[in-house]
Order: sequence, then C-alpha cells, then structure tokens
Amino acid sequence: MRLTKKWFIVLLILWSMLLGIGIWHGEYVMSAVTGFGVTMATYYEQKLDRIDKQKAAMIRDSANSKLMTFVFVALMLAFIIGVFFFDQPTVPLLETFYLVLGVLLTLRGLFMRSAYQDALIDTSNVIRL
Repeated sequence: MRLTKKWFIVLLILWSMLLGIGIWHGEYVMSAVTGFGVTMATYYEQKLDRIDKQKAAMIRDSANSKLMTFVFVALMLAFIIGVFFFDQPTVPLLETFYLVLGVLLTLRGLFMRSAYQDALIDTSNVIRL
C-alpha cells in the first residue's frame, strides 16, 4: 500500500491531535511521537523510489550518516545532563524507547526530504561566478 500525499497529511494531523491530547491528558504522547516518525520516514522513503537507485542510495547514506552523528551527540548530552546534573541514573525504559524511536524516524524522514529536494534541483543551468 502506498502512502499518498492526502493520507500523509491526514496522518500528520491525526498524530498532532493525538500529541496535543496526550500532553493535555498525560497519555498517548509516546505513541503519537512514534507514529509521527513512522509516517514521516515511510512517506519520504517512498518518494525515493521515484528517482534512480544510485541517487536514492546516496540520499539514504547521507540521511543515515547525519542521523548517527546527531544520535551520538544527543546521547552524550543526555547522559551528561541527566546523570551528572539531575542525578538520574535510570529512566523509564518503555517511554524512552518510544520517544527515541519516534524522534529518530522523524529526523530520518526530514533528512531524506532535504536531500531529496536537493537532488531534484537541476544544477546544469546554474551560472557560477
């Protein structure tokens, strides 16, 4: 099943509403973040199928390398801030797992979107000075 642009917009609105309800009510926040990330990553992964395989592989590699750099820095900062400043050696595992998964998938989708848009720009007509 293909995720069309209409379904993509509907799902983003749904996840945003669920996130708002979750923040207000205190539940569903992690599910909303994870669903948002899965939607973003799936939609932009399907967009990569429209271009040639070599360029798509280059975009995926670029998105993955940016994502891993971000993850490394974010985990280092979270460890330093959480353990040393707040004296929290443990965190709730399931909630953290859903939150991290959602954020990572969202960032991967956004990195792919940015690289996909850069790949579509035709640079053959650009005049360089």
